[in-house]
Amino acid sequence: MGKQCRELVNAATALLQEKKFQQALEGYTQMEQSCKTRDARELVYTGKAEALNGLGRYEEAIAASDAALKLSKNKSLGGYFQKAYAQNKMGDVAASKASLANVMDLTEKNLDTRTKARNYALMSLVHQRQLNEPDSAAFYLDKAIALDAANPDFYIQKGDLLMAGQHYEAAFAQYDKAVEMGRTDMDMYVIRSNARMKMVQAKYGTNNTQELRSKMTATEKEQVCRELTKALSLGLKDMRKDMFAAMVCK
Repeated sequence: MGKQCRELVNAATALLQEKKFQQALEGYTQMEQSCKTRDARELVYTGKAEALNGLGRYEEAIAASDAALKLSKNKSLGGYFQKAYAQNKMGDVAASKASLANVMDLTEKNLDTRTKARNYALMSLVHQRQLNEPDSAAFYLDKAIALDAANPDFYIQKGDLLMAGQHYEAAFAQYDKAVEMGRTDMDMYVIRSNARMKMVQAKYGTNNTQELRSKMTATEKEQVCRELTKALSLGLKDMRKDMFAAMVCK
């Protein structure tokens, strides 16, 4: 997948995490025209299916899931997950169980350790983001790490899971591991800066820049600005964050 498509996918995924399903759907729909590789299109269709599920448009979600499955020759775990979710919401419990059985079958029969680990990480993500089952999400993510402890993305995902539970320092311990393992790209510092922002926004109950500037401690300002400045220096283009840095990070 090209860099531009990867950035677009990451942006749409962030919208899914924030439950901005309509905006995410619009992003994925636009990507259908510009991202042409098989891997990119599979991610586009599974992301589109998740957005449609979030909007309660389950028949359309199944169609998008089927498109992902067709592209992957019925090997897309994301496609099966989203199809199972839609089928369950439509009351077709038997079909939902059959789709989930395909997920487990593909995972357990896979002899490639790294691929199997990525499958468990995906299972964790679905349990966290859609099923709201943090304990199950942690269980599957730990299985992924046990299989492939050298994958920094799993520690980022663990950090995200801890962030969702407002365990901020524990989350940053995981992000730090990812950095130590070589994840020093812009995406890593976007994740870190977003996490620092969420931490202070939750603490002070506002996302207004002027209010945050007046309420944050010197340590909090230093933490937020360190991550944000690094992300901007690595090429992040975000007008709101540019304005925040100009007002707060002097």
